Order: sequence, then C-alpha cells, then structure tokens
Amino acid sequence: MSKLDRSYLLPSILAVGFHLVLGVLVAGTWFEAGAQHRVQPFRHVKAELVDLKSQTRAAEEADRARQQEQARQAAEKKRAEAERKKQADARRKKEAAEKKQRAEAERKKKAEADQRQKKAAAEKKRKAELERKQQAEAKAKAEREAKLKAARAQAEAEAEAERAREAAERRQAEAARMEREAEAELQRIEAARQQEAVRRAAEAQVVASAVAVIRDGIQRNWRRPPSARNGMLVGVKIHLLPTGEVDDAYVVRSSGDQAFDRSAVSAVKKAERFPELQGVDPVLFDRNLRRINLEFRPEDLRL
Repeated sequence: MSKLDRSYLLPSILAVGFHLVLGVLVAGTWFEAGAQHRVQPFRHVKAELVDLKSQTRAAEEADRARQQEQARQAAEKKRAEAERKKQADARRKKEAAEKKQRAEAERKKKAEADQRQKKAAAEKKRKAELERKQQAEAKAKAEREAKLKAARAQAEAEAEAERAREAAERRQAEAARMEREAEAELQRIEAARQQEAVRRAAEAQVVASAVAVIRDGIQRNWRRPPSARNGMLVGVKIHLLPTGEVDDAYVVRSSGDQAFDRSAVSAVKKAERFPELQGVDPVLFDRNLRRINLEFRPEDLRL
C-alpha cells in the first residue's frame, strides 16, 4: 500500500461511519414521526364513522408521506451536504496530501541534492585525502628508497673497504707467510748446507784418512827403480772393492820411464788389501774410494 493510499484510508473510514450514524438518525426520526401521527382506532366506534375515519387516515397518510418526503429530502440534503463536505474534506486532504507530497518530493529532492552535494564533497574530500595520502606515501617511499640506497651505498662502501682491508691483511699475511717460509727455507737451506758441509767435511776427513791409509800402504811396498829421477811423475788409477781389496791398477799418465811406471803399479798391487776401508760407508766408498787416482813422484808419493 502506497503512502497516498494510506492517507485516504482514515478519511474514508470516517465518511462511512458518518453516513451510518446519519442513516440511523434519519431512520429514528422517520419512525418517530410515523408513531406520532398514527391514530389508534377505538373498538367501540360505530359503523357510521367509517368514512370519516378513512378520510382522516388518508389525510394522515398524505401528511405522513409529506413528512417522509421532507425527511427524505432533509436526509438527502444532509447526505448531499455530508457528501459535499466529504468531497471538500477529500479535496482538502488530497490537496494537503498533494501539497505534502510535493513538499515531501521537494524535501526529498533537496535532500537528494544535499546528499549528492555531500556525496560529491565527500568524494572530493576522499579523492583529495587519497591524493594527499598517495603523495605522502610516494614521498615516504622516495625517502625510504633514498635512505635504502644510501644505506646500500654505505654498506657497499664499507663492505668494499672491509674487503680491501681483508685483502691487505691477506696480502700482509701472505707476505709474512712467504717471508717466514723464505726464512725457513733459507734456514733449511743453510742447515742443509751446513749439514752438507759437515757431511762433506766428514766425508773428506774419512776420504783423507782412507787415502792416507792407502798412501801409507803403497808407500811401504813401493821400491823406486834406479832410473827414477826428481821431477818424474806417473799417474795410476786404482780400483778397490768394498772389502778394501785392490781390484785393479793401471797407468793413466806415464812418466816416460816404463820401469818407474811399473814400480808404481807394482807397489799398489803388492799392497793387495786395505782392511781399514771395510768400515767406510758404502755410498761414500762408491762415490769417493772405489776408483781413485794416485800420482807417483820419485821424491814422494802424494794425491
């Protein structure tokens, strides 16, 4: 049910109620009027009064009919008046309803316009706030990115400096290590050189002792020939065994005198064996004593 239909409901109910009350009042008046003009017949009236009674009844009927017509006309007039009043009330109500409806429409229109204006203002405000917020976020984002970029650059610079420092430390450590290794190598080389020198000195001493033994043994067995003269020299190569035995002997440089050369070879072979060489280290023996060269001079015997 629309709002306009609801506005006509109460007037319609009031109009119907008014007509019902009016009808009841008119009907009561009509029956009361009829009751007042009704003449009760007397049972003892004689027959000769019948015509008068009929005339009187006719007059009463006519009067009652006239009253009824008047009552009807009055009721009709009242109904018409009530209808006019009802119609006027209905028009007034309709006009009031239309006026109210127009006012409501104007109000709604104004409210809608206000709502649209408020909505537009709110939308404008929302957009402005959104734009401000976006600008603030963009500014904050730019600041964060700038800070992050600066932090990254600083971190990269610090990392680069740290890498350079670490590289320098590694280079220093490597240089120190190389220096230590070089120092250790030098020390090792020096120790090895010293050990080698000691070993060579020991070997030289052993070789010198062995040669001295060989020289003494050969010198004891050498008989110089009469043809020996000062200044003569013969070179003899001697092959020895680890047991100290003489394996071979032969001239590698002749003195020019065969008798002198043979005397030298004969002196070596007569020695036959040098027992002192058995205790010499085999490596040292192979390197220094297995084959040795001796030079024989008439005035002396020397290496």
